[in-house]
Amino acid sequence: MVAKKKRRKKRRNRQWLKNFFVKNGHLRRFNTFLVAVLIFALAVFISDLSSQPAPPTKTASELQYERRMNWLNSMAPYAQELQQKYGILASISLAQAAHESNWNNSELSSKYHNFYGVKAGPTQKSVKMPTAEFENNQWVTVQAPFRVYDSWQQSMLDHTLLMTRGTLENPQRYYYVLHAKNYVDAANALVKAGYATDPEYASRIINIIKTYRLDRFDTSR
Repeated sequence: MVAKKKRRKKRRNRQWLKNFFVKNGHLRRFNTFLVAVLIFALAVFISDLSSQPAPPTKTASELQYERRMNWLNSMAPYAQELQQKYGILASISLAQAAHESNWNNSELSSKYHNFYGVKAGPTQKSVKMPTAEFENNQWVTVQAPFRVYDSWQQSMLDHTLLMTRGTLENPQRYYYVLHAKNYVDAANALVKAGYATDPEYASRIINIIKTYRLDRFDTSR
């Protein structure tokens, strides 16, 4: 019984389709034309879909730039807060953090939150790690005790306090870094003050600031 009903339904469908195109032995031109137009439109639509270029994929360098920019942007508000309170340019704080931590890829930064390669004093919590120093016109690797922090904010604050308080031997050591009119002068003042032994240190910091437009975070003096 069920099989008979199915056969009747199929016959009705075939009859409807036949009547759609033919009536009284004559071809129904309008219906045929309408179907042809619909088929043509569908073919054009499918062709357009297949011919549309795929959305461009980002290159490895573009993805790296985006990751680094997001990382810098996440720290920028705190760097600006420290600039307003202590005077060190936000662009300098951010660029030094990027350079010293190798964009937070170093073990010292990722594990111990030390973004600036700050050495530890005798009574401070520390970890010994190898570091490259430029001595006698050549690079050498030495073991040195580095500060251990609980957070990157603590590291950035400690770096700022180092700039403002200087060292025991010379409290005014970083005076010209704090009072620089722009990031170029501040970067050069870091080298003159002996912050790093790398002779190209200032140019590296300046290049990071230019590449990522970090001076946009500097508040007016």
